[in-house]
Amino acid sequence: MALTSCMEEKDNWYTETAALDGRYVVATKCAEYSSDDTAIEDGEEVMIYNSAANVKDEIWIDTHVAGTAVKGKFKITGDASGFKGADAESKNIKALTSYIYVDGKVYNPATYEKPTAVGQLVGGIQLYTRITLVEGKVTPKGATTIGGNVSDGVYIKTIMHHDYVQFVSYQTSEEDWEDADVPEFAWELKEGSNTPADSDGWDETWTLEGYRYTGYPEDATN
Repeated sequence: MALTSCMEEKDNWYTETAALDGRYVVATKCAEYSSDDTAIEDGEEVMIYNSAANVKDEIWIDTHVAGTAVKGKFKITGDASGFKGADAESKNIKALTSYIYVDGKVYNPATYEKPTAVGQLVGGIQLYTRITLVEGKVTPKGATTIGGNVSDGVYIKTIMHHDYVQFVSYQTSEEDWEDADVPEFAWELKEGSNTPADSDGWDETWTLEGYRYTGYPEDATN
């Protein structure tokens, strides 16, 4: 059987950020502490791709650090050989984790001491709310995979920011009360209470470094 085509050349379409786009396997490392670092064998991934505007100076970066989802859209300067964020920071659009923060300790809002009325306030911290893209690069055939294959290398350095927040008490549904005659209350995040915690040493500097995903069995991670 033979196949022919009337088209002389294959018409491939590439995004404006094609040199950066892709799925990458990375090790993650925090400069301030190492307890949540991951090795390349752990298989953490980063996705880089174009925005809906499809312009060369705007990308999405989608990944995890310390087990927390992080996704931001960045205006960038430079190219694949070396780029950085053009804006001060990007908002993390993933679901954010918040804790009650009292006397230097964090607590789960669901198990913290219950409020006794509506409208009571307690301080909190919301993690990884904003992201600064310090620098990055994608290096063609610049990395060796764990299986010994040659692949494109990737390096991204970011600063992850946290916010102070407040929790406010509310009355729970009557059907959930242990005693139908005794109201119960719980904590919820107070809308619009965010203030940057940058000046108090909460910032975390994360580097993500690895290679373009190959799919080869010898490169399978944990």
